[in-house]
Amino acid sequence: MKINIFYARERIGLSRIVSLVIIFALFISQNAWSQIAPVFGEELSLIGVILIGIAVIGRIWCGSFICGFKNTTLVMNGPYSACRNPLYFFSFIGALGIGLTTQTLTIPTVITIIFWIYYTPVMSTEEKKLMGIHGAEFEKYCARVPRFFPSFKNYTAPAEYTVSTKHFQVCLKEVVWFIIAAGIIDFIEELHSLHYLPNKILIY
Repeated sequence: MKINIFYARERIGLSRIVSLVIIFALFISQNAWSQIAPVFGEELSLIGVILIGIAVIGRIWCGSFICGFKNTTLVMNGPYSACRNPLYFFSFIGALGIGLTTQTLTIPTVITIIFWIYYTPVMSTEEKKLMGIHGAEFEKYCARVPRFFPSFKNYTAPAEYTVSTKHFQVCLKEVVWFIIAAGIIDFIEELHSLHYLPNKILIY
């Protein structure tokens, strides 16, 4: 339980550490597919860009519903009628997309493993908190809506809803980092192709 609380409290800092480790690995390595199957590497990158686009749109969609109401109101409409943690779902899609833009299979695999190890206890901790706040209402919500992978059989969305402008702007700032990360990876790849960075390790 204590480790779950630690993950929930320190998730941003830990995410930054993982990101820095991956960036360092990219600085000293070269993706193997660029040499043995360049087209396959580009296909991986294209899929990654598409997933990043989906993640950005998805997180903005979620933010328009949840921002400013995270704990005070049990949001059950829009993306939150499809799954209980859509922000984390779209974050996973974005992280996977960033991994694929490295034109490797190893890095997105590592990102997937780290995500599941890390965010599973985070989601559990947050749901216990919501259960304490909203009680039976949240319990019924959990019975109806899946935790992570969306299901649209019970999808509902109001004709109109109120958006917290202040919190929504924070949401927009957060999604920009997915785009920046993809740009950084592309820049590092270009430095490798120009032989400005060492290619000590090949990553598949």
